[in-house]
Amino acid sequence: MKQVQVLINAPEKAEKLCNILSRYGGSFDLAKGNYTVDGKSILGICTMDLSAPLTLSIYDESEPVMEEIRDFVVR
Repeated sequence: MKQVQVLINAPEKAEKLCNILSRYGGSFDLAKGNYTVDGKSILGICTMDLSAPLTLSIYDESEPVMEEIRDFVVR
């Protein structure tokens, strides 16, 4: 499992990230504190506080998703 911090500070970005993650077969979770949602669920993402970075857990590290989400990753 790999974890990165991502910033999704607009509904359009939430939709874009959800669409990217949905193209992959692996599992992805977005978390803030004890609250975790499925990264492929637009409804789940929209229930999160999008004003602060979230932790994205990538469970299948063989997926080449990191290149596609680079604009979301907080460096």
